[in-house]
Amino acid sequence: MILSVAGCKKHRNRPPMGWLCFAHLICWHEDVPIHSMTPIQYFSRTPELTGDVSTGAWAKLLWHEQFTTPARPDAQPTPGTSFAMAHDGDSLFFAVKCKALAGEAPEELARENVQIQLDSERRGLRSGIFVCYTDGKASSAIELEADGKEAWLGEVGYGSRLQAGGWSMVLKVPLSQLAHVEEGLQRIQFNVSRVLRAHGAPDSLLSYPALKNIHFWRPSNATGEAEFEEPERLKAYAWAVRRAGRGRLRQNSGDTASPEPGRMVCLQGVVSTNLSNTVQDVDLRAEFIEAGKAPSARTERRLRISAGASHLENIEFPVPDGFNHGLVHVSLHEPDSGRCLSENRILVDAEELSWKEHFVKRGDGQGGYTCLAAQQQVLPLYDGCPTVPYGLATMDNGEVMCAATAQPLVGGQPEQTLITFSADGGATWAEYIVLDGIHTRPMMLVYLGRGEVTFESGDTTEQLRLYSHDYGRTWDERVAAQPAPDGQTLGFEGSPLVDRDEQGNAIRIAQTGQTLEGASPNWTIREYIRWSEDGGRTWPRVDSPEAWRTTETYDGKTFDFSCNEGALVRAANGDLVAALRTWVPPEFHHHPYFVDCLEGTAVSISKDDGATWSPNKMLFEGGRHHPTLLRMANGDLVMVLIRRIDFSNGKLVSYRRGCDAVISRDHGETWDVEHLYVLDDFLYCKGEDWMRGACGHLSSTLLPDGSILTGYGRDNVGGVLIRWTP
Repeated sequence: MILSVAGCKKHRNRPPMGWLCFAHLICWHEDVPIHSMTPIQYFSRTPELTGDVSTGAWAKLLWHEQFTTPARPDAQPTPGTSFAMAHDGDSLFFAVKCKALAGEAPEELARENVQIQLDSERRGLRSGIFVCYTDGKASSAIELEADGKEAWLGEVGYGSRLQAGGWSMVLKVPLSQLAHVEEGLQRIQFNVSRVLRAHGAPDSLLSYPALKNIHFWRPSNATGEAEFEEPERLKAYAWAVRRAGRGRLRQNSGDTASPEPGRMVCLQGVVSTNLSNTVQDVDLRAEFIEAGKAPSARTERRLRISAGASHLENIEFPVPDGFNHGLVHVSLHEPDSGRCLSENRILVDAEELSWKEHFVKRGDGQGGYTCLAAQQQVLPLYDGCPTVPYGLATMDNGEVMCAATAQPLVGGQPEQTLITFSADGGATWAEYIVLDGIHTRPMMLVYLGRGEVTFESGDTTEQLRLYSHDYGRTWDERVAAQPAPDGQTLGFEGSPLVDRDEQGNAIRIAQTGQTLEGASPNWTIREYIRWSEDGGRTWPRVDSPEAWRTTETYDGKTFDFSCNEGALVRAANGDLVAALRTWVPPEFHHHPYFVDCLEGTAVSISKDDGATWSPNKMLFEGGRHHPTLLRMANGDLVMVLIRRIDFSNGKLVSYRRGCDAVISRDHGETWDVEHLYVLDDFLYCKGEDWMRGACGHLSSTLLPDGSILTGYGRDNVGGVLIRWTP
């Protein structure tokens, strides 16, 4: 006798009572091998898609019971619900049987539904949600762990049968709609939930496997493991097809590829990836679908893609007059058989997510503000993740480059460093370039000239300076970051000084940095400034200005303080101006909610090319930092800062968080704080933990028309972009 998974009902044999403590997923079944997880059985012939699962191939499956009420660790299984899984090499089948429960009226039974959750990536980040009803209808969507939904990748099949005493159903999901992970399409994670007549009330859900909470649709709750029988039949599905950025609508110019002048067309990039270890041919098919209408604008192309490689194909198709939204169904097919290997559905929307109305507020010196027209948008998501723009740089090819990170959707995952470009001043952005193996913040982005770009980042263990020699498209040079003179790691945030020749090429760069020892709030910080004449590959000069350190006494205790990160710019008169992040005011150092969000910003000036520096002049005592500096064409200096806390004179002034700017018209000697610019703000306060910020890390770049592009990171939003003119 052999054990198999879950309450099997095919055979009535049961193990001795001593086996009952083994696991609630174990059942008794003869002539079936031991499974450590739920099997997805193999059908040698494709079964009929019917709601009647009492006969034929369906009756021969292993049926699994053990449905329990979520969020009740001690709940006993409720009899009357069972399911089975199978595949035929082309599709995955879920079959579910639901008997009427005690006291359940026929009309209540008819209002039930079954919700199936499927995560073929097995990462808990996104999962398919299929809601299956008794009347033969079903809906499908992708649920994101970070909140939000996307369209499911294609059409699914469904059948149901409602009769006296119960109902049953079968869901058919093509295998071309499942993600193919590195080890192949072998396993999935899943959850099956029966939603009873009084959803939301106690005992309104029954789920398999047991769930710790009632939010059964969350991707992280797809906790059941299932394994395909005969997985070698699924090797052909080693393909993936996805969109390359958001589709863009434009008016047809009437060229040979688009013969209808004046008509609106959509240009959509599609990336096809060969996940196998051999070169293969594949047919890419695409068709445009509007709700309730037959597919149109079909196209098909033969591609040859190397092992492990991706191919970008741009597809252009007309959209009808009055177009609002539609879907592009893209699919990859075997050239000979036509079998679909991977498919996806891409939303095409008439709403262009670009610049929208915004205004910045300029202080009037009397406690009020004047509103000035500006533009605002949100940096595109990456794989459903919000992105934070750590660096913006205007290049001489007419593009703006953005170095960003994608924030993980769930804890414990690393950030992912990304590169993107805008050819229209930040209105639209290209598909992200993923820097494999780089998982830390990209700091001190500099365009050096002649197509060369550099920034500091690294993996989780090593700090690196990365270089591109083709305007950021590839990053083929990596240099280990030089440590501080005492061997400690130097941290860098802010904006660097860049001295350029007459052709606009960098001849020297300088950047501030700091070492950090100890633990909050008793850090030992030492500030540095270092200089390079080879684009940051070597730093022969490293200074630690004494003027950037000070002591303060509070309540009888003396505190040694040092600035840390900062920004540098050369003023029009030749002076070097540094905007430096300072320290938390000493009266808050032992506050139970101490956090560095309360640090401020000071200014220091060098009139001898960095040999000596003026004492720090405090500009903002707390709450505003992460400064960046720009010099305008008229010589004015613009400092942009994060406002994590609106703080002044030792008090919380308001609950507004966001992004501000101030201007100096005398080479950094004074700053017009009374006419401060509020670039963006929002309300935030976490109760007694009022020091906690909800935004941070910014960058700004000067655009050719004299406007400024500023980007900053905002919790639960991602990268906020603002285009404004002082």
